[in-house]
Amino acid sequence: MRSFFFVSCCSVTAFLPPLPLAGFVKSPMSETKLTGDAFELYCDVVGNPTPEIQWWYAEVNRAESFKQLWDGARKRRVTINTAYGANGVSVLRITRLTLEDSGTYECRASNDPRRNDLRQNPSITWIRAQATISVLQSESGTLQ
Repeated sequence: MRSFFFVSCCSVTAFLPPLPLAGFVKSPMSETKLTGDAFELYCDVVGNPTPEIQWWYAEVNRAESFKQLWDGARKRRVTINTAYGANGVSVLRITRLTLEDSGTYECRASNDPRRNDLRQNPSITWIRAQATISVLQSESGTLQ
C-alpha cells in the first residue's frame, strides 16, 4: 500500500501543469504631451502567482538600450506606485516634462520564479508592453 501511495503521489506531482504565464489586463498607452506637463502610464497584470512589475525606459531611436526606472528618479519627477493582490497593478507618473522625457516606456511583468536569475535570458521570463511618449515644446517656449 505504501508503494502505491508513493507512486500515486509522485506521478501526480510529475504531471502538474506549469505555472500560468503572466498576462496584461491593461497596457500603457502612447501619448503626446507638452513640456511642463505630466503623464501617467498604467499597467495591470494577472498571473498565478501574482507577477512582479517593473518600468523601463529607452530614449528616442535607442530602443536597444532600456534602463530601469525607479521611484524618485529624474530629480524626483518619477513616481511609481505598485500594488499586488489578485493582480499586479502599477502606475508610472512623470511630472514637469522636458524634451528629454520623450521615448519608449515599457511595463515588464513576470511571475516566473527564475525571473531575476542573472543567468537567464530576460526575454524568456518577462512579458512586455510598450508606450511611446512624445514631448513637444510648449507654445510659450518655457517650462510651465
